[in-house]
Amino acid sequence: MRKLILSAIFLTTLAAFGQNASRFDGTWNTTVTCDPKGGALGYTLHFVSTASGGVLHGERGTKGHPAYLAIDGKIGNGGNAKLTASGNTASAAYTHGPVKTEGEEYSYEVKTQFTDTEGKGERSTGLGIVGRPCHWTFEKQAVEAPKP
Repeated sequence: MRKLILSAIFLTTLAAFGQNASRFDGTWNTTVTCDPKGGALGYTLHFVSTASGGVLHGERGTKGHPAYLAIDGKIGNGGNAKLTASGNTASAAYTHGPVKTEGEEYSYEVKTQFTDTEGKGERSTGLGIVGRPCHWTFEKQAVEAPKP
């Protein structure tokens, strides 16, 4: 009887973990390229993001400091995602818009589509008055098979 109860607990726990898993879970090489606009220089950043339970999170730099960037959001079962990029501005040379102070907080949406191995997204620029085009790519890192 005790084995039966322990087996039932194990299977219930296993099923619960399986429900939270997503085909998008894993480690993603992340690149964002923002075009020059209005006198602000363009830039490209590379960092690693991780998806777990279908929720993506990545960051570059130190939170609360200039040039910090985070990307967060849920990836839908079909691979569609509305992610949020947020952080603190870098130097004024790279900052587009009315506020050109280093370290100011910002955020914007990134409409993204994922497949099992890659993702592509674009910054939502609204009316285009303040926002500038930013292009996001995600490349899933291969999972190494366990060594015998």
